[in-house]
Amino acid sequence: KATVSVLYWPLSLLTIIRQTIRKMAWYVAAVDQGTTSTRVIAYDAGLTAVATHQMTHKQVTPQPGWLQHDPMEIWGNTEKCINECFNKVQEKTGSKPLFKGVGITNQRETVVVWDKATGKPLHDAVVWCDLRSQEIVDRIERKTGGKDNMRPKTGLPCSPYFSAFKIMWLMENVPAVQEGLTNGTALLGTIDSWLLWNLTKKHCISVCNASRTFLMDINTLKWDEELLELFGVPASCLPEIVTNTCELGTADTTALAGTPVTSMIGDQHAATVGQLCFEVGDTKNTYGTGCFLLMNIGKTPKPSTHGLLTTLCYQLKGEEPMYAFEGSVVQAGMLVTWLKENMEILSNVAEVESLAAQVEDTGGVVIVPAFSGLFAPHWKEEARGIICGLTMYTRKPHLCRAALTSIAMQTVDVVKAMELDSGIKTGTLKVDGGMTVNKVLMQLQADLAEVDVSVPDDKETTARGAAICAAIGAGCYSSLQEAKDTITKNDAKPTTFTPSMPAKVIQENRRKWDKAIERSCNWVELDEQEG
Repeated sequence: KATVSVLYWPLSLLTIIRQTIRKMAWYVAAVDQGTTSTRVIAYDAGLTAVATHQMTHKQVTPQPGWLQHDPMEIWGNTEKCINECFNKVQEKTGSKPLFKGVGITNQRETVVVWDKATGKPLHDAVVWCDLRSQEIVDRIERKTGGKDNMRPKTGLPCSPYFSAFKIMWLMENVPAVQEGLTNGTALLGTIDSWLLWNLTKKHCISVCNASRTFLMDINTLKWDEELLELFGVPASCLPEIVTNTCELGTADTTALAGTPVTSMIGDQHAATVGQLCFEVGDTKNTYGTGCFLLMNIGKTPKPSTHGLLTTLCYQLKGEEPMYAFEGSVVQAGMLVTWLKENMEILSNVAEVESLAAQVEDTGGVVIVPAFSGLFAPHWKEEARGIICGLTMYTRKPHLCRAALTSIAMQTVDVVKAMELDSGIKTGTLKVDGGMTVNKVLMQLQADLAEVDVSVPDDKETTARGAAICAAIGAGCYSSLQEAKDTITKNDAKPTTFTPSMPAKVIQENRRKWDKAIERSCNWVELDEQEG
């Protein structure tokens, strides 16, 4: 029994409505489309995961340094994951569940071009870590006067990493793409655009993903005419840039038909939201295929002078954008997969932890996993992977510990660059992703970065970030703070790893790592000269 004061009617009414909605059994679905797999996780009103379904997709490598995905396979897997996840919730509750919204989070710079009429892709998706556009990068650098001359607009250096260079390659090398984009019969976008199109036939891109294309001005949050002209991209084929919390159309397919899509956000930005990094200086690292560190730097974009990216952090509807420094490391989980698949020294990826724990150090071995060059903060596309310090003493456990150490050291390079750029000393590094279950890696990270490392109870923070944004976009939550309060109340206390390595040992690891990084650089150029 409740009474409402006339004096406080507007506020109380909104509160009553929100509390009534909260008491109803409702869910949001987070579609997490990543580099190696697609998963859909259903979250309840308390932002707790209640069901999930995941599927992997093929990694297509036509040439060294190239990586493609079949967009139709990705969409097919997304459909199946949505349906299976929906069915699991229904089985658990015994009735048809009410989904209030869908949030999409995705691998970011990966590009898809498709026919507007048929909806069929005109080429495989060119993946974020693909290197085929290096010649175009060199050409653009010469034309613009250097690698960093477009940073004031884009926040980014010239690199094959970013979407515009991939788009230009497709236009120059795939006639169907050139014809479709020129004639206006084709659309392009990142994976969020592709999934939204298939769900709703709306053509949009999240502001976070747009900031990774090299085509958006991060100051105005609009497509930039100068950049479009530079890359020859017709504005008519580009998606509409939208915030991370807004209604984007209603799904007309899958078990979620009739449910509004209420959020799109790039995967690393979603993880930042999922880690509740809402204050300036809050920093997170996601350990997945690669490592991705983001530090919240507030409402003003700041240029990096230490090899980082300036990118959108997130933007809620009706609010100012928040920006971030980002450092991207290409090889993290992929290095462990390489040890298993290519080198065949692991029976499964989890074995790397137990083997690494058998030895106290790497035995002098250093691995630099520059399979696709070095990203932040070095930006050396010509670098290649090397293993240094091998002796007759070297055994499998040493290689495994060296692999985990290399992941930690790549992260250290980025953390130190962030501290220099921001002037903020990292207090706690919030971490997430599949590799955070590896206690050896987490302790190495705390030791070598000399910071506390905090591992949350719910390690799927990318999907949770998408769920938070979807719930806000659907009107089920009013703010990030309200979502944070709910999660803090419901979640178990994070596990914290504290530094314990002697300073002398840290310094020796640093010295060997820097030497190995130096030796990995210019490898492609040397090979070409020798050939």
